[in-house]
Amino acid sequence: MKQDGIGSANLTEIKEIMRQMVGKLVRISVKESKPKTHWEEKEGVIEGVYPTVFLFRFKNRRNVDERVAYSYVDVAIDDVKILEN
Repeated sequence: MKQDGIGSANLTEIKEIMRQMVGKLVRISVKESKPKTHWEEKEGVIEGVYPTVFLFRFKNRRNVDERVAYSYVDVAIDDVKILEN
């Protein structure tokens, strides 16, 4: 994958890419809600894909497992970028 993510793909392609990444260690960059100009990079595992979201597990700042669901739309509009690991 290219450094700027996979946002140019359509939702079906994004879902298939995510399905192929289940169980693999990946890096993501997430646009934080306030301010929208701040990006936070996280490294973790894609745990599962569902009809409208995928589940991402990572260690937070306190070294505790955290799970977050992101929608494929977030990836399509580049609010979440899947980066090369």
